[in-house]
Amino acid sequence: MIEPTPEAPSDRRANIAVGLAPVFVVVVFTLIVTGLIAFDTGVAIFLACTTWVVYEMLGYQRAVDAYEQSSLSAGRSWPDFEAPEALERETSARLSISARGSLHFEHSRL
Repeated sequence: MIEPTPEAPSDRRANIAVGLAPVFVVVVFTLIVTGLIAFDTGVAIFLACTTWVVYEMLGYQRAVDAYEQSSLSAGRSWPDFEAPEALERETSARLSISARGSLHFEHSRL
């Protein structure tokens, strides 16, 4: 059985793609407007940037899904910060319901 890594996958590549692709598109648009590159070349670069972003985002999502799946198959679950009984006692001690059905919160005493 493969043990899951303790940290989630990095989103660095996806962030770089999402950050740089719009910059490339703006530069290409400027080059098209100034007439330095042809419109067809600009559209091809735009489609390449779009494909790059989609590829990186899908790769990151696959990595996150694999990480979560390995966590579930290893039997790990959400961390238990408190036992449910202790949480129930604390909640019932702070809340009281009046006869009219309204909910009253008890102020904490520090």
